[in-house]
Formats: sequence, structure tokens, C-alpha cells
Amino acid sequence: MRFFPRNSSSRAAVVDMTPLIDIVFQLLIFFLVTGQAAQQARTELALPKEPGREVNTTEQAGVVLNVLADGSIIVNENAVSLERVGELVAEAAAQTEGGVTKLRPLVRADRGARTDVLNSVLERLSQAGVVAVRVATEGASK
Repeated sequence: MRFFPRNSSSRAAVVDMTPLIDIVFQLLIFFLVTGQAAQQARTELALPKEPGREVNTTEQAGVVLNVLADGSIIVNENAVSLERVGELVAEAAAQTEGGVTKLRPLVRADRGARTDVLNSVLERLSQAGVVAVRVATEGASK
């Protein structure tokens, strides 16, 4: 009874790397495309130059409100009226664990935006029950 073949060196294991390479290329393409889409979705603003407080942790904003220099308000690439801000906060609060008290919207106001529009947006957020708002700034140059 012979359990081992005479020439064991002729039986080499062949590893096919093609599926692994295909998956790596697909992941690379996926991350490149989603990275470009994320850059295009962000509204270009000249943010105020203030040192602010640097936060190292990332946190989900829930709602990002962009106040442009011409006074228009952009949410998710759509222009919205000041009256609709409260409705958007209510929709975002329904999707947030903890409701409106845990919602921390991000307000990105252009450096040239009128302060009365910004104050009206912040007032609407307060009326909707939001207790904390984050305001985006550009770090001051040192």
C-alpha cells in the first residue's frame, strides 16, 4: 500500500490571483468615484476666518444649512425658503436617535452673507427645538 506519490514535486498548488486583482480594482474605482461625488456635493463658500474650536472627532450633522452671499439657503443642493427650515429640522430629527434635542445641525454661512438671514436661520432652528448648532469657520492663518 502506497500513500505517497513517487514524484511529489510535480504536484504544486496553483493560486489564481485574477479574482483578487479584480476585486481590488473594483474597490479602487468605487472609492475614487464616491470621493469625487462627495467633493462635488459640497457647496463652495468663503467661510469666515476664525480660529474656532478644533474638533478631532467626526460627528454626523444631520442637516447642513448653507447660507450664500446672496441670502439664499441651500440644503442638500436644493434652495429652500426660510419657512421650510423648520420642516427640514423636523424630518432630520425623526431620523436621529434622541430626537430634536440630540440634533446638532451644521450652519455654513458665506463670509459675505447678510447677518439678518443668518440670524433668521438660527432663530428658526431654535424655534424648531434645536438646542445646539455648529457654525463652520475657516481656520485663521497663523
